[in-house]
Amino acid sequence: MMRIPLHRRQCILALVIMLQVLQPRDVKADGRYAAATLDLGVGARSLALGGAVAALYGHESFRYNPAGLAFSQRPELAMMYAPTFGSIATPMANFYYLGGSMPMPAGGTVSVHWTRFNVDDIPVYPKLRGNAFIDRLSDPSLRPDGQPQGAIRDVENAIYLSFARPVKMTLPLGWLYTDLPVEMPVGLNVKVLRQSLGPSSASGLGIDFGVMLKFSLGHLLDIRKMGEVCLGFSALDFARTTLVWNNQKEERVARTTMAGVSYRQALGFHDSHLTLLWTFHDKYEKSHLFGLEFELGRFALRCGYNQAGFSTGAGLNWRRFRVDYAFTAVDYEYVHRIGCAFIF
Repeated sequence: MMRIPLHRRQCILALVIMLQVLQPRDVKADGRYAAATLDLGVGARSLALGGAVAALYGHESFRYNPAGLAFSQRPELAMMYAPTFGSIATPMANFYYLGGSMPMPAGGTVSVHWTRFNVDDIPVYPKLRGNAFIDRLSDPSLRPDGQPQGAIRDVENAIYLSFARPVKMTLPLGWLYTDLPVEMPVGLNVKVLRQSLGPSSASGLGIDFGVMLKFSLGHLLDIRKMGEVCLGFSALDFARTTLVWNNQKEERVARTTMAGVSYRQALGFHDSHLTLLWTFHDKYEKSHLFGLEFELGRFALRCGYNQAGFSTGAGLNWRRFRVDYAFTAVDYEYVHRIGCAFIF
């Protein structure tokens, strides 16, 4: 019996999943706001780049394309705190992230990530009395006094277990070109979702898939000064992620597909690089995201554009410590995001 090489089996698996994901889907069956906090994004670097990171590899890529974890070279611990909806001093909600990744000696990377979103002191008002508005209009005693009966809390947790494995191969391009060495990592997330809202609670299980293809454009075109190209594709919640509440009601999380390209070019002075990014994002609606990053030694400047508006940010690497800042647009306001990481 003929044996198929491991890297070809992984490529075939990636192609099968992509074809399954790209099939038409019934958008009406998806919950518009189910697990909506997953869309807040993780990582100040990615947010500063407008979320155009389907083809950008790094520790925080697990949220957008888990295949990007395969390029990790050292263990890393990252965290982020994000006051949300309101001022920094008195936010209406809080978003937390903590995660760690570990490259394996035999190849590949495993990682664990945790995100938490919570809103405290949500007021609860009594039910309206009377059978109709006309009853409350005619009888003042049926009218509400506007005072809440109490308060409840919304807490949403997500735990990601991620694995990514690099695949190196050589593509034969025919007699016009030399063979092209490429890297094609494949990544997978298994995530556990848990949400509580007052006395109600829900849980769910989701799966994310990602694949990348990275190669040297200079090697392809035989121009030494050309940089690297990376293509990326990811399908988030592609296996019909469903939140099941304790009253047996169900909410299906809408599937997200992302496809993008990044180009990283060395500029030839003081260890500087320029990275251009584009990502096509499809969830409730289709949108194009753009990002640009300029690196000069240990310092980086970033900007981006998404469906909510423009974003910008900066990053600094100092020894084994990295800090990133983003000023980014969300649905109706601009927010600050700060993240840091320790590299072991």
